Amino acid sequence: MTDKDILIEKYLYKELSEAEVQEFEQRMDSDTDFADEVELRSVIFAKAKSDFKQQLKAAHQKTQENPALKPTAKIRPLYYLKRAAAVLIFGVLAYLVYDYFTPSLLDTYMAQTHTAPTTFAGENDDAVAWKAAKSAYKNNDYELTARKIEKIKSPNTEQQFYLALAYLYGENYDKSITQFETIIQQNNINYSPASKWYISLAYLKNNQAKQAKKYLQQIVKDKSWKYEEAQKLLNRL
Repeated sequence: MTDKDILIEKYLYKELSEAEVQEFEQRMDSDTDFADEVELRSVIFAKAKSDFKQQLKAAHQKTQENPALKPTAKIRPLYYLKRAAAVLIFGVLAYLVYDYFTPSLLDTYMAQTHTAPTTFAGENDDAVAWKAAKSAYKNNDYELTARKIEKIKSPNTEQQFYLALAYLYGENYDKSITQFETIIQQNNINYSPASKWYISLAYLKNNQAKQAKKYLQQIVKDKSWKYEEAQKLLNRL
């Protein structure tokens, strides 16, 4: 295990010393490859932790139903979690080396959901649906978000943007692409650049790499929002 691997593992398990925290933060700021690997391993670790909790819950339920199955040895959850996470991380990293193009980077970017819209006071009748949509979005209920925004008679650009995001995160990629295209055509300085990034993700998730590449190249050329991430995806296409 390299020094980098040890540092990342200590970060995941909150075992960094004060000196290691400083080293970790410096590497995060100066080394984009290190930052990308931390982000990827954090996603993998969270998945392993969630799976392990489900396994513990299932095992506990079985022992409650059948006392004869109760283990005699003391269970050490942190030890087994580390083992499970290590196995999962090793397997994923091995796959990344083997496969030149992997959806893992795309999935990592997809997991970084856009921040929720801001709520303002003094709402009109049409804003009731918008308020409900914002609440649903914050709760990751993208189907409800879309339904509420669809009720708005004349949605503004911000509302159209979050409708497109709701379609994207709800895996309705065709509708998401159509909605983002509408926003991009408006050439809105606040939402057009972000829409180009998200429509690229939608095209990739929809197995339309050629269309995604067009927008990714535009992002890199203009050095607009997420251009570094766009370049990384282009390198894998």
